[in-house]
Amino acid sequence: MDRFLDRSIEFDTWGVRPSDCQKFAPGQLSIVRVGVDHRTVAERNGAPPLDAGIYAVCMVESEAFAGTGASDEFWGEGQGRAPGWPTVRLRYLRTFARQPLTIATLREQAPDLSPLLLNGFQAASFPISAADFQAVMDQLGEPLENLPLVTEPMPASSNELVALEQKYRDASPEVKERVSRKIERGPVGAAVKRAGGFRCQLCEALGQNPIGFKKANGEPYVEAHHVMHVSSQAVGSLAASNVMTLCANHHREVHYGEIEITIHTERFGVQINGQIVNVPRCIIPAKDP
Repeated sequence: MDRFLDRSIEFDTWGVRPSDCQKFAPGQLSIVRVGVDHRTVAERNGAPPLDAGIYAVCMVESEAFAGTGASDEFWGEGQGRAPGWPTVRLRYLRTFARQPLTIATLREQAPDLSPLLLNGFQAASFPISAADFQAVMDQLGEPLENLPLVTEPMPASSNELVALEQKYRDASPEVKERVSRKIERGPVGAAVKRAGGFRCQLCEALGQNPIGFKKANGEPYVEAHHVMHVSSQAVGSLAASNVMTLCANHHREVHYGEIEITIHTERFGVQINGQIVNVPRCIIPAKDP
């Protein structure tokens, strides 16, 4: 592990317990925990043993699949992963080879964490709760918003959006929110804004001026808002039909005010200031073959 982390390798695979193989999905977050370093002095090339602790934060890039086996320079002799073993692809987001978060520190600072984290568990994988993951991140001093969670290009069509939605269906809420923001600011969000004429749909439904100020390029300013939270597991949460276009004031009010929105097949029902208004849902036809 120490030699692997020293190489700053971003993508790799990880063998998981067969009993865990149905639990992995793209967009989940994980940590790498090292237990007791049993290597001999010769196997460590004279280096001191690793402290038991947290050495990396990762994002899962795939569901589990039957691996082809693994036995490269980083594996101990005869310790390689057997062909067919359940395997997932990982992306290393942060590594802490030189300054790991030790288990001793976790026991002192966060004694209520899962015993799996504090006491160890001799297995390739084990689940922890979102609260325990956040507690570890707090101890690492790594805000989730600083992690490079989503780097792939955002979809430019409805069909690409469906594929993206399916990929991140079981992702962590943090990853889904990051995907949502990129969609709102990317080609799909722009397509919804164009389809609605850059109008605030709520202003329009209330009989108010739906056009806000114009930007320097002459285009009216409007913001995209996902009605159904993308952190939900519901299919359709990332789709264009789940996006409303709102002025900055109504966008903030939807997030922080007393507004209730119900979702219907072709419209949103918005309860605001004691009245209910209807906002049509946007449908962008698929163009890909």
